[in-house]
Amino acid sequence: MNVSSLLDKLFPGGKSGGPEDPPWIVLGLGNPGAEYRNTRHNVGWWCMGELVRRTNAELNRKRKELKYAEVELGGTHTVLAYPRTFMNRSGLALSYLTHRFKTPPENILIVTDDINLNPGSVRIRKKGGPGGHNGLKSIITALGTNEFPRIRIGVGNPDSSSEQVDHVLGTFDHDTRDLVNAASLRAADAITMIVNGEFDNAMNKFNAKSNGETSKPN
Repeated sequence: MNVSSLLDKLFPGGKSGGPEDPPWIVLGLGNPGAEYRNTRHNVGWWCMGELVRRTNAELNRKRKELKYAEVELGGTHTVLAYPRTFMNRSGLALSYLTHRFKTPPENILIVTDDINLNPGSVRIRKKGGPGGHNGLKSIITALGTNEFPRIRIGVGNPDSSSEQVDHVLGTFDHDTRDLVNAASLRAADAITMIVNGEFDNAMNKFNAKSNGETSKPN
């Protein structure tokens, strides 16, 4: 069975969003469930929530692996999507969308947390490795490439690598939460610029040195 036939079997009823002009896909990474809503690992969903608010999107397209809406974001046809899988299976949700809409990797924008950035930082890249992030690892596996854009929102690094799991599944103190929430709003601004053809301008505007990157970017 070839890949196309396998996807047809896994995702029956999928159809292209139009081969001439497929939509942008913006996928926010996070874990489903109320217990994870305010954790560091879910800041990608905070940003998505702002985009949903701005566009009055109705997330009424639901499948077992994701929920999504088609919207006009600054005049550009865009899919806003939340995986309903856990972080390390984010690629499953994306596979459905890429099969349905035929969107190429360069028009798939992933929004995620990053422990290698100071809290409140925003960093935009056109491609890169996973940097130890299980959600990005799953996305790279699903797409077969790391050449897709991503926006990373800094959540800070724990004192020890052994504490990373507890760190990303933990919550912020009040002041840090305010910083990260403000960063998620800036990330939403950046996404709107990117899907409307202003990628370089968005990078120049939001990748400021004051973002305080704590390690070499991926």
